[in-house]
Amino acid sequence: MFRRTILSLVLGYCLVFVSAFPQVPTSFVLVGDSTTDNTTILDSGGWGNGFCGSTNITALTPSSLAPNTPCINTAKNGATTGSFLTDGSWNVTVATVQAEIAKGRRTLVTIQFGHNDMKIAPPESMGANLTIMVNQLRALGAEPVLVTSLTRRTFFDNGTIDDLLGPWADETILISQQEHTHLLDLHAHSITYVEAIGPDAAHRLNRSPDDDTHLNENGTIVFGRMVADLMAASFPRQLPIIPNFGLTFNITHGIASY
Repeated sequence: MFRRTILSLVLGYCLVFVSAFPQVPTSFVLVGDSTTDNTTILDSGGWGNGFCGSTNITALTPSSLAPNTPCINTAKNGATTGSFLTDGSWNVTVATVQAEIAKGRRTLVTIQFGHNDMKIAPPESMGANLTIMVNQLRALGAEPVLVTSLTRRTFFDNGTIDDLLGPWADETILISQQEHTHLLDLHAHSITYVEAIGPDAAHRLNRSPDDDTHLNENGTIVFGRMVADLMAASFPRQLPIIPNFGLTFNITHGIASY
C-alpha cells in the first residue's frame, strides 16, 4: 500500500508535467548535516548534489531542477541542529535566504538533521531547534520544508534496516505537524527503497565500502531524485523540478539503478 501510494503521487506529478515551468521564480536553499552536504572529504557525501546538480568536473551530477534555478547547499558535515545554530552556519543560511528573497524569488529551505543530533541529545532537543529554524525562516519570508533523516544502510540478517534514527525522524514529523510545514518523509521512503533493492545494491551507493551513512555519486543521484520527487508531490505543479522517468520508475518499484 505504501509503495502504491508514493507511486501514484509521483506518477501523478509526472503526468501533469508540462514544458512551461511556473512563472514565479524559485530558489532552493539546503540546510542539514553531511547526509545533505556534498563535500569531497572522507565521511561526507549526501543527496544535495543529486537535487541541486554539480558542475565539479570530478563528480559531475545532473540537476533535478530546471536550468538557471538557484540551489544553494549550506549543509555542513558533522552538524547538529544546535551546532548549526551557534557556530555561524545558520548565519550563512540566513544571509543566503535574504539574498534570494531580495531578488524577488520564492525561496524554499529544506531542513534535514538527525544523524548527529542522535549522538548527543534526545529528539526533543532537536525538535526545539527545528522550531527555531522554522520560525526564523518564516520571518524572513522563506518557506521551510522539513525533511526526515536519510536512512543508514545498516541491515539485520533478515534484510530489514536496523533503524536507530526513527525517533529523530518522528520528532521531525511532529514539528512539521505543530508548525504546519511541508514535510518530505525521506526516512520512510529511503528505508522502503533500500530494503527492496537489498543490502548488496544498497551498499553500492556507499561513499566507501564500510560507510553505510554517506553516499557516493550514484547514491547522491538516486536519493537526490527521491527528494525531488517527494518535493514535486508536496508542491504539485508549482516547482521547476525536471522529471527523470526512468530513475523514478526504479525508485518507486524497488529496482536498483546501479
